[in-house]
Amino acid sequence: MNPITTTIPRIFVLEPDDDTRPVLKYNLQNWGYQVIIAVDEADAIQRIQERQEQFDLILLNQAEKPIDELIAIGHQIRQGVERDGHVPILIMMEQYGPDLEGQDVQMSDNEYVTYLEDGQQLKDLLQRLCPIR
Repeated sequence: MNPITTTIPRIFVLEPDDDTRPVLKYNLQNWGYQVIIAVDEADAIQRIQERQEQFDLILLNQAEKPIDELIAIGHQIRQGVERDGHVPILIMMEQYGPDLEGQDVQMSDNEYVTYLEDGQQLKDLLQRLCPIR
């Protein structure tokens, strides 16, 4: 009989908001993910250079930055942790109208933007992009 192995996915999170960061980390850990958190771009770059760990997903909060800047930050983080460019980048938007609420948009092969309606939407999207086995 073979034992069942569980792979715990690791998420790299860039969350600059001091109030949101602990809540997001708590939720992600309760959903079964390992979490590495950076507070800003410089902290993110330092962490990936120091750790040289692999991540299964990169999660970025908009924090008043334009989407193209966030995608560039995500690419920089992804380049620092892996070579093949397949780690998904997920951007959580903060500023959007009611017409976008609840939508998940695939920007390219491994880049996604979510306009959260609630925490369950994020949990479902993470399970799709970075399943817990």
